[in-house]
Amino acid sequence: MGQFVLGYLSAGATFSTAAYIAGGKCLKMLDVSRGIGKTPPRIHQTSRVLIKKQIVALPRLPVLDPRKYRKLPLALKEKLSANTYRFVFSLPSADAVLGLPTGQHVAIQAEVDGKTISRSYTPVSNDKDPGGLELVIKVYPNGLLTNHMAGLKAGETLEFRGPKGAMTYKNGLCKHIGMIAGGTGITPMYQLIRAICEDEADTTTVSLLYANNSEDDILLRPQLDSWAAKYPHKFKVWYVVGTAPEGWKYGTGFVTKEVIAERLPTPSLDSKIMLCGPPGMINAMKNNLDALGFTKPGAIAKATDQIFLF
Repeated sequence: MGQFVLGYLSAGATFSTAAYIAGGKCLKMLDVSRGIGKTPPRIHQTSRVLIKKQIVALPRLPVLDPRKYRKLPLALKEKLSANTYRFVFSLPSADAVLGLPTGQHVAIQAEVDGKTISRSYTPVSNDKDPGGLELVIKVYPNGLLTNHMAGLKAGETLEFRGPKGAMTYKNGLCKHIGMIAGGTGITPMYQLIRAICEDEADTTTVSLLYANNSEDDILLRPQLDSWAAKYPHKFKVWYVVGTAPEGWKYGTGFVTKEVIAERLPTPSLDSKIMLCGPPGMINAMKNNLDALGFTKPGAIAKATDQIFLF
């Protein structure tokens, strides 16, 4: 009996000692003696992380305004041919965007010989090209604005307003687009071709007939050829020139009804033809397309027209 009591007391003492030691360690871990106010406020670090996650980039506001003109300075002027120039105008900042929907154009205004002159042009740049507005323009002998532009120096300004136009392209407009362009009439076509080729989700097919006086007059050809090679399932181009060099593998002469029938889509609910070029050429193309079964457009261009005039 005495041994049992001694054993019980010994075990109790051992347990009490262990509990005391463990309790002391727990108190040190909790560090209650330092006070709650001295415990590091870990929630602050979590709050900072949450705040960081909530920071989002605000959308860039477009430079263009459809109601009022805005001055932009010339950054670069490059002569592409005897009468055609490439102009690059600077936007207010390096990350600024024009805000021009695909298929739309801009109005350009300037004071020339005491008169206010305004014309519409389609940029070849888009919102994937921040910081600048790029144009390719032909200078005509009697063109007041184009000759004024040809004489501009770096830093001088023109006034721009937009967007404007009846066409705003979106994926699904139609399945097949045929294009006929003459000279600088390639610029609105270029804009659409680029948008379609660079959009993997867009399965629209595009066939372009591009007419010029000579091979040297073909504008933006390196990029057109590059797209045709890179996206053969989407884009095909056929050049037609009045005077062909030796070894020319494309068309010569005029864009005839037969050439259109061979190179462009046939009339259907899923096809559309787009035209841009000199007035005489456009009238001839409308007659050729009418003879092939396409519906002629009305006096005012609409995006739903089977033959759309830029």
